[in-house]
Amino acid sequence: MSDAETSLLPVAVSEQLRRTDSDRFLSALFAPAESRPHLFALYALDQELKRIPGLVSEPMLGAIRFQWWRDTIGSIYQGEHPGHELVPSLAAAIEAGSLPAEGFHNWLDAREDEMSELPFADLAAMESHARRAEGSIMTMAGTILGTADMADKLSGFAAAYGLVEMLKRFGSAAGNQIALLPADHIAGQEDALFSGRLTPEITRAFSDVAFRAHSLLETTRKDPTAREVLPAGLHAGLVPGYARMFTHSGFDPYRSVPEIPAYRRQISLMARAMRGRI
Repeated sequence: MSDAETSLLPVAVSEQLRRTDSDRFLSALFAPAESRPHLFALYALDQELKRIPGLVSEPMLGAIRFQWWRDTIGSIYQGEHPGHELVPSLAAAIEAGSLPAEGFHNWLDAREDEMSELPFADLAAMESHARRAEGSIMTMAGTILGTADMADKLSGFAAAYGLVEMLKRFGSAAGNQIALLPADHIAGQEDALFSGRLTPEITRAFSDVAFRAHSLLETTRKDPTAREVLPAGLHAGLVPGYARMFTHSGFDPYRSVPEIPAYRRQISLMARAMRGRI
């Protein structure tokens, strides 16, 4: 990472992002150097938002934290910089892409919705949530890269990766009494789910979501993707690898590591970037 990049994003934040959100971190490396710190700022904010359920003892305290972020981002648009290490880099990203405040509102609302015990009634609702949360982020990333007109195209990639990303968080979310699976698929399995006991019903629900993510990606990638927008959604190209992992007979979402080895992800992303297709 260059001196220019680290001057906009604290080194500790960028290193944490490399460890905790390496899919999007690696994807952003294919963006022009001047855009990378802005993408990193968005992804670092998302990590902050997704940490909230694990930091609070009850939903009301989580709601207060989400409201603080709404107020903080609102202050940035008013030209103020409240005290948080991400604020300067977020302000720079907002300015660089002329990002609309509405995108942040949709994004924060979606992440806050994940605070409930059963946030998704069915698979369609879970997919809609993925489009709303991940789609807001990808669209803003695309805007920073100068391809704001690709929002509809990015929506399909966002839905696919957003579903996989929730499956990656399934185990930790269950530990916080949150079921990141469709409620109709796991009816009557809540006690097992929250106690870390894998049942056939939970396994089937997990596989159904993974298959849907893969299907969404295959449908979306049939059309050519503008090369300029690739760094905004390139990580969606990792969905097939995750889908294979998540549907393997030996995979346990509570105890297996939900990550593809870094070298395999790097090779996959590089190959897709060279082809110019996600």
